[in-house]
Amino acid sequence: MIFSSLRNRNYALFVSSDFLGSIGQFVREVAVYWYVYEITSSAIVLGVLGLCESVPRLTLALFAGALADRYNRVRILQLIQFLSAIPVFIMSLLYYLGTLEVWHIIVLEVLVSVAKSASPSATQSLIHELVPEKQIMNAVALSSAAFNAARVVGPSLGGTLILWIGVGGCFLLDGIVLLIAGLELLLIRHSGPTLDSANQNFMSEIKAGLHYIRHAPTILAIMGIAYTMTILVGTYQRFLPVFAKHVFQVGPEGLGLLMSAPGVGAMLTLLVLAGRGEKGDTRKLVWVMGILSSATMIFFCMSRNLLIGLIFLALIGASQIGFRTTARVVIQYDVPVELLGRVTSVFGIDRGLQSLGSVLLGALTAAFGAALGLGTAAVVSLLVTLVLYFFLKPPRGAA
Repeated sequence: MIFSSLRNRNYALFVSSDFLGSIGQFVREVAVYWYVYEITSSAIVLGVLGLCESVPRLTLALFAGALADRYNRVRILQLIQFLSAIPVFIMSLLYYLGTLEVWHIIVLEVLVSVAKSASPSATQSLIHELVPEKQIMNAVALSSAAFNAARVVGPSLGGTLILWIGVGGCFLLDGIVLLIAGLELLLIRHSGPTLDSANQNFMSEIKAGLHYIRHAPTILAIMGIAYTMTILVGTYQRFLPVFAKHVFQVGPEGLGLLMSAPGVGAMLTLLVLAGRGEKGDTRKLVWVMGILSSATMIFFCMSRNLLIGLIFLALIGASQIGFRTTARVVIQYDVPVELLGRVTSVFGIDRGLQSLGSVLLGALTAAFGAALGLGTAAVVSLLVTLVLYFFLKPPRGAA
């Protein structure tokens, strides 16, 4: 039952392509950050590189969502893979020619990010077309599990490959992987729905998507919780070294355990959700996971024992990925297929807000300490989630 959606040939090809592309991306990112820091020794430049990924996602998200609703989503993903490979190959070529500079990397990374800006919208809205409705939970959970597995394997593999094939080899490998991922998508036999957008412009389509969200209480609440969690508690892992040193008083080994605990909880949750199957009470599960995400963070900030802290971190990882997965499933169920790209693009904007969250949590940590600063943010997040639940949830018995 856990892997039931993989029996659909088109979905299996889609997940395989997405997994390979994610592995290559993380390998390249490790190589890029390593190379840039080696030649600049500047944390500021590393921060600029981080913006290269988030800014296009924020500025182009709505347009990308409308694009995903207007055109064949499989074809969009194919084009994204092949277009993304061009700046990656240029980066590799400049490296081997010995002329690669930081400004080259920044420009090329921006081009990659622009090319991939439509990927989240097209990816999430496509799942609904590749599997039957009863397998949507399974398909969304497996897709998330594949990405999280790539997030674990990719950086580790990248660090090893820098030693084996060098920075340029990592760039070249990502370009080749992008081509392979694109070729896999070419094997998908799927025409997609025919959407009537001929008489509309992109601004009208974007406004239609925002109008739908504004008048759909459940979807609007999900967006609000996602944004709140990202800004107030979503980047907590960047501050775990502070907890390791000053709260739990452990060394690098303890920090490694703290960093890995949320991933363990997340993967176990995804496997449970993948085996869950039917629609059931998914909407109620969204609220439970959203509330637990902030509540478990509060308890983690109150803990002073390493083992207890690890348990709460695993619960944090489980509830956060549980919220995102069940929220995506509810969006798949509730939103008309012709609006899925636009709605998922607005939902995905929360990832672009992570930089803001890092700055806010950094300021709170500096002012009040890690435990009190992050705990305060978690309390605010919990209160906002409860307000959204009571004021924006649909009436009992509503669809």
